[in-house]
Amino acid sequence: MLLERQGEADAEPSILLLKRAVEPGFGGWDLPAGYLDPGESFEMAARRETLEESGIEVALTGLNGVYHSAPANAVTAVFRARAVDAGSPVRLDDESSDHAWVPRSELGQWLPRIAFGSMASALTDWARGPGARDSD
Repeated sequence: MLLERQGEADAEPSILLLKRAVEPGFGGWDLPAGYLDPGESFEMAARRETLEESGIEVALTGLNGVYHSAPANAVTAVFRARAVDAGSPVRLDDESSDHAWVPRSELGQWLPRIAFGSMASALTDWARGPGARDSD
C-alpha cells in the first residue's frame, strides 16, 4: 500500500515506509503489505494489512500498478491510499521496527534500502508523479 500524506505546509506528498523486523527482507524497508485471507478481495486485504502493520485506517484512492516478483513467485497489486483520519499516528506491529514518511523528491535515496524489487518498482512509479506511469 502506498499510504500518502500531504499536510497543508508540505510542498509534496510523502509515503509511509516500514523497516522490516522479520524475514524475508529483515532490516530492509517496505510498504505495508501482505497476503490475502480466504474470501478477501485485493482491496480488502490492502486496507486490512495497512491497519495491522501501521495502525492507520485508510481509504483507497487508486491502483498504482500490478508488480511481479520472480524470486517470490508472486504478483502484487499495489494501491494508493490516504488515512481516513489525517492525524492518525503510526502504530507498528511486530513485523516492523521503525517507520519513515519519505517525500516524493527524496525517494530515490531510499530505493537501495527497499527490501523487495517489486516494491521498489511500485515506489519508482509513484515517485514519477500522478499520471506518469500511464504514458510509459
